[in-house]
Amino acid sequence: MSLAAGAQNKSTAYSKVDSTNFNKLYPYALRGNMHAVFEMLEMTEDGYLTQKQRSKKNKYYQRFLYRNDDFDYNTNDAEIVDLFKRFQNYWRSVIIENVSQDLADSLFRDEMNYFLKEHFKPELSIGKIDDDCFTLFQDFFKAKNMHGIAMGKTGHLYDLYLWKDQEEVDYSIDLPEGPTIKVPVVFMRDFISNGWAHYTTFGHSFSGGWATANKLFCVEESYGPKNEEEFLISYVSHEGQHFSDYKLFPKLKQADLEYRAKLTELFLAKKTTYKIIDKFIANAKNDMSYAHAFANHMVIKLLSKNIFDSHFESNLEKWEQIPVNKINRTAFKLLKEHSGKLEALGADSIEAYITTL
Repeated sequence: MSLAAGAQNKSTAYSKVDSTNFNKLYPYALRGNMHAVFEMLEMTEDGYLTQKQRSKKNKYYQRFLYRNDDFDYNTNDAEIVDLFKRFQNYWRSVIIENVSQDLADSLFRDEMNYFLKEHFKPELSIGKIDDDCFTLFQDFFKAKNMHGIAMGKTGHLYDLYLWKDQEEVDYSIDLPEGPTIKVPVVFMRDFISNGWAHYTTFGHSFSGGWATANKLFCVEESYGPKNEEEFLISYVSHEGQHFSDYKLFPKLKQADLEYRAKLTELFLAKKTTYKIIDKFIANAKNDMSYAHAFANHMVIKLLSKNIFDSHFESNLEKWEQIPVNKINRTAFKLLKEHSGKLEALGADSIEAYITTL
């Protein structure tokens, strides 16, 4: 019996999808809530889907329930394929098989330590490997002429990012609160793994990049022309805000970091403002355990309060009646207020603020 087999016999918080709203599956898949995905798919009749959507529905069943996925690993390296399969098994253990998070993490951490000992550093003790796991995986990938990171967490799951080619370009970024910063951007290409979100959404949603203390990393295929807002604002300025905040607020956690970067997008955007708002609304969730989704929620909630005097305005048509420059100004106001609160609470020590509101 499938995990969702009983969905049609019980009341559910989810509704079936059809050809007009199939994409509403993806925010749930993006958070790893596969039970919601399959409850909706179980209620969905194939006759109301396009051929492409029926194919995607079947792929979800093959990958997550029947474990009969025809997966393209984009490499013939047996060790890398084995590693990727282990990550996939771990992801499924949490999001489908209901293994407790703590147990799954502990078992997988041990498994990865022994993987490194067997395939890369047999001379090291397990304790030493565990201490240096993140760095050792980077070295392991470099030894294979690849680039990657493994065993950092995206959301609640250990993740794997692995790509074959990259190019570094320097950018100057004007941030809302100044100053102009110069930062190297690494354009990553030809991915083997682009994280668990790519895996759960079949490439519909995934990280477009990330920031470290020294560089920005960009998934080049995620963006269009590099002279358009989608790239310059939703990637470069967003990640540039992270780059700056890592230095200004060194202990600040992800929800607040994302809140600030999303406000930066809405302050700077001129042509893509409503598209950004629509994305934030679609991917918002009032749940602090999902940093990105919670930041989306707080951005829309506080913008709604300031612009509409309402709790959370989800109607895009109403947003489209608001002049872009008013949204820009309000986003900047919220960003300045947030900076002031963080500084008052101690820039060097503050870890979270929006989660206390």
